[in-house]
Amino acid sequence: MNHRVMFSDADADRVGQEAYGLSWPGKARAADQAGEPATGSLAPREDKSLDFQGARHGLIEGDNLAVLRHLRAGYGGRVKMIYIDPPYNTGGAFQYPDNFRDSAAEHRLRAGDGADPEGRYHARWLSMMYPRLLLARELLREDGVLFVSIDDHEVHGLRMMLDEIFGSRNFFAMFPWQSRTSRQNDTDLCVQHEYVLGYARRRRDGPRRLKRDNEARWRQAPGFAAFPEPVDSGRYSNPDNDPRGPWKADPFDAPNVRPKLTYAIRNPATGEEFWPPPGRCWRTGEARFAALRDDGRILFGRSGRARPQLKVFLNEKRAFGEVAATWLDGATYGTASAGTRELQALFDGESPFQYPKPTALLRFLLRLATGPDDLVLDFFAGSGSTGHAVMAQNQADGGRRRCLLVQLPEPTGDPRWPTLVDLTAERLRRAAGALGSDEGFRFWRHTREPPDAADPWSWLAPLGLPLDARLQPVTVNGALAHRVRHGEQTWLLYAGAELDEAMLNGLLSAGADVLVLHRALLDRRPLAAWGAAGPTVRIVE
Repeated sequence: MNHRVMFSDADADRVGQEAYGLSWPGKARAADQAGEPATGSLAPREDKSLDFQGARHGLIEGDNLAVLRHLRAGYGGRVKMIYIDPPYNTGGAFQYPDNFRDSAAEHRLRAGDGADPEGRYHARWLSMMYPRLLLARELLREDGVLFVSIDDHEVHGLRMMLDEIFGSRNFFAMFPWQSRTSRQNDTDLCVQHEYVLGYARRRRDGPRRLKRDNEARWRQAPGFAAFPEPVDSGRYSNPDNDPRGPWKADPFDAPNVRPKLTYAIRNPATGEEFWPPPGRCWRTGEARFAALRDDGRILFGRSGRARPQLKVFLNEKRAFGEVAATWLDGATYGTASAGTRELQALFDGESPFQYPKPTALLRFLLRLATGPDDLVLDFFAGSGSTGHAVMAQNQADGGRRRCLLVQLPEPTGDPRWPTLVDLTAERLRRAAGALGSDEGFRFWRHTREPPDAADPWSWLAPLGLPLDARLQPVTVNGALAHRVRHGEQTWLLYAGAELDEAMLNGLLSAGADVLVLHRALLDRRPLAAWGAAGPTVRIVE
């Protein structure tokens, strides 16, 4: 990487022209990887699932780049929130690869003899992340968001990469997360924080703050705006026994200078006149102020001698919440140690995964970005903290969020869960049991083999159907098919080995909008030879 003059790939051959952006050896190839077609198939594994038939969540074993290509057909523009906790490229030894650094010789081979040696520490990590993030953006809804956990090793390059992919205007937060509260004394500085970067597919222009007077517009406006946090009732009290309930005192001034909201307010006890602070105005005009004062809503501090304040009641604020803050302290949102303790509670005191994220942190992100029926994706699933958090948040607010997790089967060395994805599945089972949740998951394995022609479940991904689709067996003229509802359409999947004229005519007249057949069934007699009218016919290769 050249940290002084950086060329985009498109401009690399334009001598004398400079472009703002991030470049590294291998970037063009990494971009090409995102556009490659899906290969192989996602094969169902009912034996590794929890309530396969009724499950709303999914766990996919496989390389996440290959899996994301498969998800593009069925989930493009449908995911509300993506959270990932990728390798940080620290060079440490974990249960997953975390060293994406080239040797000096490898870097010279990739980038040439005159390349900046600094690039060898970052280029391969950037090339790993780039195609995955390009695909992630394709999967997000217009109001969808991406959260990425990261630390100081790669946050600089990641910010520039995400600015390029999403557009810098769609960056909305860089949350510092207090990952530890203890003091480490083996070096001159103790790093106690990591980051969570937040990018929207499309950041909303306005309105962003949910209020009583804009609720209808706020809920219908396009693009992403953060949901407010629940009101902290502990900040409200009722020292004067106001019949309207608990309240707190807020300053009566507001940002900006507006002439109609700038006037003198007289303290009735002292006669002192107050004006808005420099650069600010009052919250309301004079007539509205007088009405609030007559309603007992204006205070002048505990002593009655201070600046004007507004009495804000808990019942008024509860429906619209409070603005979330970007500082994520460990006491409120959990630390790395808290994540470990959660895992130990599920695994009889053991911690079979290093540094899992605490569910309190992930549940905050879920509250910030998702509604009760939204779809969540994590394609660096690790121990399954995101799936655990989704189940816990659903239980807390009655939601029906669905979660897709993707994890590479890295070996663990533990025969109880031989690979990391086996551990992910075991955590989901144990978390559901501990929560008393009936939310199961479907286990899928990415395989190099084509879809099994006799198994309609293996057809879901290539047909662009969601992996949580419900298949209802139906028999039509002796043909066993499976009915599935997708959007506004009814699909009929036929995966049998035989298909005669009576069977086909029955399937064509079974009341489906789309009939799906396997091409091998039509080799002897093309579909057009029957000349039957009916639903749209789709063929699975």
